[in-house]
Amino acid sequence: MKNLEMPHKSVVYWHKRQSLNEIRKQKPMFEQLMAQTRQCMELHPDLANDITGAIQCETIHPQTLSGFSNFTFHTHPHNIAYPSQKDIETTKRLHKEYLLIGLAQQNKVVAFHKDDNYERLVAKF
Repeated sequence: MKNLEMPHKSVVYWHKRQSLNEIRKQKPMFEQLMAQTRQCMELHPDLANDITGAIQCETIHPQTLSGFSNFTFHTHPHNIAYPSQKDIETTKRLHKEYLLIGLAQQNKVVAFHKDDNYERLVAKF
Protein backbone atom coordinates (compact mmCIF):
# COMPACT_ATOMS: atom_id res chain seq x y z
CA MET A 1 0.00 0.00 0.00
CA LYS A 2 1.33 3.42 -0.95
CA ASN A 3 0.50 6.87 0.33
CA LEU A 4 -1.41 8.99 -2.22
CA GLU A 5 0.48 12.17 -1.34
CA MET A 6 3.91 10.56 -1.68
CA PRO A 7 3.48 7.44 -3.81
CA HIS A 8 7.15 6.43 -3.51
CA LYS A 9 6.94 6.01 0.29
CA SER A 10 5.83 2.61 1.57
CA VAL A 11 3.73 1.75 4.59
CA VAL A 12 6.91 0.49 6.28
CA TYR A 13 8.49 3.93 5.83
CA TRP A 14 5.51 5.63 7.47
CA HIS A 15 5.50 3.10 10.32
CA LYS A 16 9.19 3.79 11.00
CA ARG A 17 8.57 7.51 10.89
CA GLN A 18 5.72 7.18 13.39
CA SER A 19 7.87 5.01 15.67
CA LEU A 20 10.66 7.60 15.62
CA ASN A 21 8.16 10.35 16.41
CA GLU A 22 7.02 8.38 19.46
CA ILE A 23 10.63 7.83 20.52
CA ARG A 24 11.40 11.57 20.16
CA LYS A 25 8.70 12.30 22.72
CA GLN A 26 10.97 10.68 25.31
CA LYS A 27 13.71 13.28 24.75
CA PRO A 28 13.25 14.74 28.29
CA MET A 29 14.09 11.32 29.77
CA PHE A 30 17.04 10.95 27.42
CA GLU A 31 18.28 14.40 28.49
CA GLN A 32 18.10 13.40 32.16
CA LEU A 33 20.14 10.27 31.49
CA MET A 34 22.71 12.22 29.48
CA ALA A 35 22.97 14.74 32.35
CA GLN A 36 23.71 11.86 34.74
CA THR A 37 26.49 10.72 32.44
CA ARG A 38 27.97 14.23 32.23
CA GLN A 39 27.82 14.55 36.02
CA CYS A 40 29.61 11.24 36.46
CA MET A 41 32.31 12.30 34.02
CA GLU A 42 32.77 15.58 35.89
CA LEU A 43 33.17 13.66 39.16
CA HIS A 44 35.76 11.38 37.51
CA PRO A 45 38.06 13.58 35.41
CA ASP A 46 40.50 10.67 35.24
CA LEU A 47 38.08 9.03 32.77
CA ALA A 48 38.41 11.85 30.22
CA ASN A 49 40.92 9.83 28.19
CA ASP A 50 39.77 6.37 29.21
CA ILE A 51 37.04 5.15 26.89
CA THR A 52 36.88 1.69 28.47
CA GLY A 53 36.81 3.03 32.03
CA ALA A 54 34.14 5.59 31.16
CA ILE A 55 31.68 2.75 30.67
CA GLN A 56 30.97 3.12 34.40
CA CYS A 57 29.42 6.52 33.57
CA GLU A 58 27.04 5.18 30.93
CA THR A 59 23.36 5.30 31.81
CA ILE A 60 20.64 3.04 30.44
CA HIS A 61 17.00 3.93 29.84
CA PRO A 62 14.77 1.83 32.15
CA GLN A 63 12.59 0.69 29.23
CA THR A 64 15.59 -0.78 27.44
CA LEU A 65 15.31 -4.03 29.37
CA SER A 66 11.52 -4.18 29.29
CA GLY A 67 9.25 -5.59 26.64
CA PHE A 68 7.31 -2.32 26.58
CA SER A 69 9.56 -0.49 24.14
CA ASN A 70 10.93 -1.09 20.67
CA PHE A 71 14.34 0.44 21.45
CA THR A 72 17.46 0.24 23.55
CA PHE A 73 18.99 3.46 24.86
CA HIS A 74 22.24 4.11 26.62
CA THR A 75 24.71 6.97 26.74
CA HIS A 76 28.20 7.24 25.33
CA PRO A 77 30.28 9.46 27.64
CA HIS A 78 32.86 10.18 24.93
CA ASN A 79 30.32 11.01 22.19
CA ILE A 80 31.11 8.05 19.98
CA ALA A 81 28.23 8.38 17.53
CA TYR A 82 28.00 4.77 16.40
CA PRO A 83 27.15 1.52 18.19
CA SER A 84 29.76 -0.94 19.35
CA GLN A 85 29.46 -4.60 18.46
CA LYS A 86 28.31 -5.22 22.05
CA ASP A 87 25.58 -2.56 21.65
CA ILE A 88 24.35 -4.32 18.51
CA GLU A 89 24.45 -7.77 20.11
CA THR A 90 22.50 -6.55 23.15
CA THR A 91 19.85 -4.84 21.03
CA LYS A 92 19.41 -7.98 18.92
CA ARG A 93 19.23 -10.20 22.00
CA LEU A 94 16.47 -8.00 23.40
CA HIS A 95 14.64 -8.09 20.02
CA LYS A 96 14.48 -4.31 19.70
CA GLU A 97 13.84 -2.45 16.47
CA TYR A 98 15.90 0.66 17.28
CA LEU A 99 19.27 1.20 18.94
CA LEU A 100 19.57 4.69 20.44
CA ILE A 101 22.73 6.27 21.78
CA GLY A 102 22.82 9.42 23.86
CA LEU A 103 25.83 11.55 23.02
CA ALA A 104 26.18 12.96 26.53
CA GLN A 105 28.53 15.86 25.83
CA GLN A 106 26.42 17.05 22.86
CA ASN A 107 23.04 16.33 24.50
CA LYS A 108 21.95 14.63 21.25
CA VAL A 109 20.47 11.21 20.51
CA VAL A 110 21.41 9.15 17.47
CA ALA A 111 19.20 6.32 16.24
CA PHE A 112 19.93 3.19 14.23
CA HIS A 113 17.46 0.59 12.88
CA LYS A 114 17.60 -3.19 12.63
CA ASP A 115 16.98 -3.20 8.84
CA ASP A 116 20.67 -2.68 8.13
CA ASN A 117 22.04 -4.30 11.28
CA TYR A 118 22.12 -0.94 13.11
CA GLU A 119 24.87 0.40 10.83
CA ARG A 120 23.32 3.49 9.21
CA LEU A 121 22.16 6.53 11.15
CA VAL A 122 18.39 6.94 10.67
CA ALA A 123 17.78 9.93 12.97
CA LYS A 124 19.51 12.47 15.18
CA PHE A 125 17.60 14.65 17.60
